[in-house]
Amino acid sequence: MDFSSVPRSIESLRRRQPPLDNAVVKLAEQLQSELIDSASSDQANAVSFYNHLMELLAPFANSNASKTVRWEPLAVGLFVATQLLQQQQAAAAQAPSTTTTPTTTTTAGSSTRPVYMEGPRVPEETFDASNTTCLPPLLLDGSDKTCIASLQELLHAIALRHMEHLEPRVRTYVAKVVGAYLQVTNASNKVQDMQREIHEQLLSSITKHLEEGRPENAAATAAADAKEETKETAAVGLQHLDQEDSHLTAQKYLQYSRDSTGALDDTTGWRALETNWQCLAALVSAMGPVYVQQFGLPQVVLTNCEYCAVTHKNRHVRAAAMAVLEQWVVATVATKGTSKDLSQELLLEQTAPLRKIVAAVLKTGLADNWSQVRMAASVLCRVLFVNLQENGCSVEDLYPTLLPRMCLNRFYLAQGVKLYSHQSWKLVVKDQGLDLVAKYLPAVCRYYVQMADADNHVVREGACQAIAELATKLGSSSTEYHDLLPGHLEMLIQALLMCFHDESWPVRDEACLACGLLCKAYPDECRPELNVLWERWTEQLTDQIWSVREDAAVALGDALEAYGEEFLVKVRELVKKIMPAAKDQPAMSQDAYKAHVNDVEQHTDSQLYSCGSLAPKLRKGGAGRIGCSNCGIDRPKAPWEATDGCIYLIRELCIRCCSDEAIGTALEIKDDELLPLLQELADVCRVSHFPQASELRATLWRQLPSMAHAIGKNRFKKLYLDVFMELMFSNLESKSASQLSIHAAGQCAEDLAQFVGPSIFRARLEDYQQETFDKVLRERQLMPKGPAVLADGTIAPFSPYGPPGLLDSVHAVSQ
Repeated sequence: MDFSSVPRSIESLRRRQPPLDNAVVKLAEQLQSELIDSASSDQANAVSFYNHLMELLAPFANSNASKTVRWEPLAVGLFVATQLLQQQQAAAAQAPSTTTTPTTTTTAGSSTRPVYMEGPRVPEETFDASNTTCLPPLLLDGSDKTCIASLQELLHAIALRHMEHLEPRVRTYVAKVVGAYLQVTNASNKVQDMQREIHEQLLSSITKHLEEGRPENAAATAAADAKEETKETAAVGLQHLDQEDSHLTAQKYLQYSRDSTGALDDTTGWRALETNWQCLAALVSAMGPVYVQQFGLPQVVLTNCEYCAVTHKNRHVRAAAMAVLEQWVVATVATKGTSKDLSQELLLEQTAPLRKIVAAVLKTGLADNWSQVRMAASVLCRVLFVNLQENGCSVEDLYPTLLPRMCLNRFYLAQGVKLYSHQSWKLVVKDQGLDLVAKYLPAVCRYYVQMADADNHVVREGACQAIAELATKLGSSSTEYHDLLPGHLEMLIQALLMCFHDESWPVRDEACLACGLLCKAYPDECRPELNVLWERWTEQLTDQIWSVREDAAVALGDALEAYGEEFLVKVRELVKKIMPAAKDQPAMSQDAYKAHVNDVEQHTDSQLYSCGSLAPKLRKGGAGRIGCSNCGIDRPKAPWEATDGCIYLIRELCIRCCSDEAIGTALEIKDDELLPLLQELADVCRVSHFPQASELRATLWRQLPSMAHAIGKNRFKKLYLDVFMELMFSNLESKSASQLSIHAAGQCAEDLAQFVGPSIFRARLEDYQQETFDKVLRERQLMPKGPAVLADGTIAPFSPYGPPGLLDSVHAVSQ
């Protein structure tokens, strides 16, 4: 089923295999035809569409309807009805007040966007209700108000009957349609009765689900129910097949059309609990402050919601409960200034029950192991702070607990959580971020240390990045807060040292960088751990992961600036020791390497793990592991990787010891020392007896321009340019070199030519090298640079699946 738009959802009913009932297919064809004709804005056509939609939904309001009726028409009908009512509501809101009919009055205090039910996706900052999902205009004027009233009554009956439907997609659309048909309504007694009935049934269902819990045999029971329903559903469906398809069996029938009942894992089986909370959130959103004034917030309801948001095992339930809390906060604040103001009593006071529960939920939710729950908590957190601040309430009582979590989530791996947390940070703390972190620094540091030991490897990675930010922001000599961090350095460094042993290489990578920044900002305070850090950094410099090697070199460079000449002596010795390591790499031909990589025995009967899950799969111990999963891979370090790490370290030496700031100091490296060093590096990089030699040279070509800029134009073109020229062009002309190394060599040649001057660079070349250089320049001119620009002058959207411009045709179609 395709629910991406109204036309596609209706089309899904026509092409569903095996076919749906003939009456359903005919209704789908009529609805499609009326969608096409809706461009004429004909009221008769709009009324006909409403009537056919109600005809599609009517069987599901019948108490005698068998459970064997297919779920697809119900889901599509609810989806389309939600879109129609949202469109009608938007039109009523935009119409002049003199022409707005009572039928389409939007409930006061309703939220400006739908209830957040989209999992880890970033919610819309603003919601345009008129922008429905590809729905042509099907608006009704006041003369046709009976259509909307009839549709509301029908949807209400369906919502009451199918709130605990076996198909979760149906339950989800029931929740959404409740928010839609109760929002586009009047304040009649009938509507109040609808609200009360939905509310009572929701609370009753939630209480029942919590009391009964998940049955011990949930999987077996659901599977048995699904098997029995399969037989009945297939028998009904087969009655509608053409004679020529009568050979299909019930088993074959179910392969094409079945619900998701029985698809259980270790966190499912809670039936309608998640969608009940979503439905309650939609109800609160539709009623606004009237909900709080009419039903209040009984303690038992608050307690159940807190339990589901904090303790419940199912992540979907936790996220849904937070959506309810979000809507309660909005609705409670909206009562301010009304005849029945409950905002102070329930939320704005520091001891208010709703405020205390939301704070407790956020304490765990903002640190939840699942990005979906963390995203829902981030939405709730922003709503709480913004509403409190807009009403002039102090939030100082919330900062010790929530500020560290908000700060860390800006480094969380899930992009949605990260971006949303950045925006929330700007909205909540404004330009006081550094002041607040300094004020609550003990709580911030304790939380960072705790998260550096978390079960989730991406949380540990984020904690290391957050500690590095403390070193950068507070450790700057220009800030008044420089002396606040030393009192916490010991526990921060110990937490980072533990992360050096992490199986997740990004955690080791970030810990390495953070330690370097701490040493640079606080050299004296970090000196007691310098020997241990030296061992860790040098281990990382020869790691199997290239980015870990590079960042280890950066950390050593930071330490070099911090400790000066005494550290430079150790770095010099290290460079001399590990630079020739590539010559000791065991010989292997390219064919032998391919045979080794493609050996079936190496990849058979191995445990598979998902790279996309953020579950805690990586252990916190065991340095030397590689890969992104807890799969027991432990490849020994290769000698050439030490030389590769040495290239990054030499780059850092050039940047730190050849700059204008280093000249005349103990850190300065003069030409009589640097030139032999680079000559030896070029000699080592000539090795070709193992397949990864091309990767080694690619690293050299990527880092050489940075070295040249650090050394300086005059020094480099006079002494160092010729050292690498012959090796560079032999790489460009090689038939056996990898394309990556050839590309890197071409980029390096172009960059160096621009740096020293194209004419000077060309003058250093032999005739055959000039031809190669010209060919490189021609090829590079043909390469796309920057974002792709479409024919209309707009920038093409970025695609992670290919080069710029790959999705131009798709983009053009979507326009």
